[in-house]
This record gives sequence, C-alpha cells and structure tokens, in this order.
Amino acid sequence: MAKDVLPKESASETLSLADYLLDSSLISPTNSRQLYNVKLVNCGDYIQLYELDKPKIKPLDKSTNFDELSLHNFKTSETQHNITHEINKKNIIRSKLACQRLAKCNSKDWQTFITLTFAENIENISQANKFFSYFIDKIRKIYKDLKYICIPEFQKRGAVHYHLLTNIGIDNTNLIYTQEGNKKFLHIKYWKHGFTNVQIIKGDIKKIIGYISKYMTKDVDNRLFSKHKYLYSQNLNKPTISYLDLRNSKHINFLRKYISDKSLIYENNYINPYNEEKIVFKEFLTNI
Repeated sequence: MAKDVLPKESASETLSLADYLLDSSLISPTNSRQLYNVKLVNCGDYIQLYELDKPKIKPLDKSTNFDELSLHNFKTSETQHNITHEINKKNIIRSKLACQRLAKCNSKDWQTFITLTFAENIENISQANKFFSYFIDKIRKIYKDLKYICIPEFQKRGAVHYHLLTNIGIDNTNLIYTQEGNKKFLHIKYWKHGFTNVQIIKGDIKKIIGYISKYMTKDVDNRLFSKHKYLYSQNLNKPTISYLDLRNSKHINFLRKYISDKSLIYENNYINPYNEEKIVFKEFLTNI
C-alpha cells in the first residue's frame, strides 16, 4: 500500500519522532511559503491524500486550498452573475466535502439521523435557524454531550427543513415512540414547529456519508448564498490538514509512518476543472 505512494525506504532515511517534531516544514498550519505536492487531511480513522502532478506553494492559511486558488482565473468577458453562480457552486462542493470530513472525524459517535420539518411554510432561512437554535438549546440542557451535524434544505413548497446526524442513542429520554396503526415511529421531543422523524444508524459510515451526499445538493440554491451550508456542534473532532513535499526525505518518512497501520480503501485520478491540474486522490482507513 505505502509503496504506491512513496519511494523505497533506505536505511539513511530512517528518522525518529524527534526529527519530525523538529522539522518546521511538517508543522501545519504555517505561514511559510513552502512548496508541497501532497495535501494530507487527517479525519481520525480516515486519512485523505491529494497527490498533485506539480508542486505548488503552500496556502497562507488553512482555509485556502489548491481548488480555491483558481477563483481568480475567470475570463474578463464573463458577467458578474456567472462569476457569482460559479463561486456559489464551488462553495457548495467545498462545503459538502468539509461536511463529509467532519462526519468521518466523528464516525464512531453517530447513532441517529433526525429530520425536522415546519408545519408552517417558513421560507426564511434566518428565521428558521433561530427556531433550530432554540431546539438545540432545549436538548442540550438535558443532554449536555450532544453532538450533531445539521444540513438545512428547502422543500419543494419552499419551506426550510433540517437533516441531522446526532449522537443521541435509542435509549435517550429525548426520543419517543408513536403508534400509527400497526407501525411505530420514533420522534424527538422539543421540536414544537412541525414534525420529526428519527432513524437509527449506529455509526454506519456509508449510510452517514450517503445522507450527506443526498441532502447537500450539488445544485446551486441562491437561497443559501452567503449562508451556512451546514451547522454543527462545537464539541466535534475537527479534521487537520498538513502539506508535504515528497521530494523531501523527511516528508517521505513522515508519510510512510503515518499510513503504516492503514489500508487503502479508495483511489481516484481526476483533473481539476478550474485549473486543469492532475490530482490523485487516495483515502486510507486505520486497520482495526
């Protein structure tokens, strides 16, 4: 597995952990303008690698990546409307990727998938978010360790509704059952504005990522322009990003050690449509 990413190791390249810690080029994020050809995203048990065809200058801050650097490459003949549309489209794709990473960082915590809908046709996302925040405050007073990721979405009728991943277990007192004929439905308390539905997922990461992909659309929805594409609790584990230059032996050894206990689970070659850069994406999972 490692040999697909790295050159063969020589005895002279073997480094101690102290060597890594003393190498400032491996500290992330930094403000140095160093070159890199691998972007490494640590999502807990999941590690994502972006191998670039050509070295690039490391971003000045952690919020900027090689996709975002192409935002200024639009032709001058394009209208402001088209530019805004394109930026919003990129933001949605970027938000979806960031949301998936956040979900993977906390994959062992997720137990339920919850949908919240409004009985009234509330179309104002800012107003809807206030009701959502009040609901979260009510739950957190009883369940202080609440973890969640929430994706707002607009129904066909225009009303806002919410899809949540949570760590609320089936035995939690905030969940209640209702009987309709021969069927039982699971709901959550304290949402007073419409209907709720709860599904048990028990940390199924494929189902979790499937939910995110389903509800965080790639289509541009101008109603979410300049708004948060997803919401989350601040007690979640966050992904970290490092930038490596595999022409550097220290970086080679660092990465070799980093993925030594992991298996390659996905690989894809693609071309960045914004700058025609060739990229190899690889995802690794920690061996259990």
